[in-house]
Amino acid sequence: MTRWIEDPSLDAPEGHHWVRPAPDDCPNCSCHTARTCEAAGWALAHRPTHQDGTPYTEPCPCEQKAEEAGHEVRTVMIELDGILNYVQAELHRSGIAAGRMLTEAVFAGHSPIHGDAPGPLRMGLHRPTERDDLRHIVVDDRGERWVMGPTSMRATITYRITGFWGTGEAR
Repeated sequence: MTRWIEDPSLDAPEGHHWVRPAPDDCPNCSCHTARTCEAAGWALAHRPTHQDGTPYTEPCPCEQKAEEAGHEVRTVMIELDGILNYVQAELHRSGIAAGRMLTEAVFAGHSPIHGDAPGPLRMGLHRPTERDDLRHIVVDDRGERWVMGPTSMRATITYRITGFWGTGEAR
């Protein structure tokens, strides 16, 4: 059965109220929506409250379980400029990078202003969406699909990833 919640974003000057379907609740906790817990988006979500508006005092059990699990190391097959390497990457289960992976530092990069990166760079990976280019999708050792990030930052400088470190650093 669909629940409905008031939508204050729509103006109703004649006195009626606009409503929209309520998001599905998480089946494992009563403090977040299913979408928040599935995407590990607790850091981006509003602080949960009880029906009467008082804030929750207990931590979210889904978030606690993710924090206890910590980071999960996976192996990702990445091909750049015809070179295929198996790269270790950490899947973050909590914090601002929750739901994303960050590889070990094995990539070369170039900045138009600062030139080549002074050392190897890490690459960020995120879950694919319908807007992502299929050529940038890689698969980890669990068969899950990820999208390669085209840039990396080092000391506040953004570098475009150009290849693997120590392989000629092709542009």
